[in-house]
Amino acid sequence: MEHKDFVVLTCYTNAVSTHWFFNGRNLRLTERMKLSWNYSTLTIDPVLREDAGIYQCNVSNPISSAESVPVELDVKY
Repeated sequence: MEHKDFVVLTCYTNAVSTHWFFNGRNLRLTERMKLSWNYSTLTIDPVLREDAGIYQCNVSNPISSAESVPVELDVKY
């Protein structure tokens, strides 16, 4: 629910590098978004309707990389 709830998205990995995408583009962090120290967890607090969309993480190490399944966030208002 907009302005009331928060969202936590976690990319479970032991990869060297983690990047987040929003609607197919690099995620641009706002003041309401926080990444954990290893970039595996994204917290949005509070969530707003502009945060609705498709989230995905990309993980990599020196040998390979992989993308997560896309997750759609729907924000009620």
